[in-house]
Amino acid sequence: MNGRHLFLTSSGLSCEMKKMFFDIIGKRPEDVKVLCIPTAGIETDGAREGIAVCLHELSLMGIHYENILVYNLELLLSKDYKRTYSAYIKDPFPITRLLTVEEIGAFDAVFVSGGDSSILCREMVRTGFDEVIAKAITNGLVYVGISAGSMYAAGNLDEGLHIIDNPIIPHWNGTKTFELPYDRDEVKLIDGQAVYIEDDYIGLM
Repeated sequence: MNGRHLFLTSSGLSCEMKKMFFDIIGKRPEDVKVLCIPTAGIETDGAREGIAVCLHELSLMGIHYENILVYNLELLLSKDYKRTYSAYIKDPFPITRLLTVEEIGAFDAVFVSGGDSSILCREMVRTGFDEVIAKAITNGLVYVGISAGSMYAAGNLDEGLHIIDNPIIPHWNGTKTFELPYDRDEVKLIDGQAVYIEDDYIGLM
């Protein structure tokens, strides 16, 4: 699997998107490995419910629990911090340290869940995972953003990924958008919609 593939969704993958997701990866659901980043949604109970929904939906897709790594960036040390009393631990568990681009290469996709996009961005930058995930996407890791996860990959935040320059407005309750705006105008997505990116192609689903 080569090239960039991103689903920047309002509320998760639709049935059509799920089919495309598995076609891109080219594996049976039970063989797919997923990195799940819940960091945007762990500071309120309402947002935490979204994490439960995300994991439930992955299960319904046929992805096995043992193939999902829940990777909360708030557990990681800051990128410039030097270990003190834990320095004797030569091989920390993956959930407590920054994964390398090579280690992320063992996963087929990353799901970045909803919540507060500013918290997500803050933790991406603090830990240095922003650089790692940007390289992993270029190497072919499928990126699925849900609400805040989509906003982080789009043009909403100064230190976001800026895969597209347009800000994404998820959970839009107005008129459905049928085509992408010109220039850097907002992309308003109703639930069930997504911006799909494949290499240099950008389209609405």
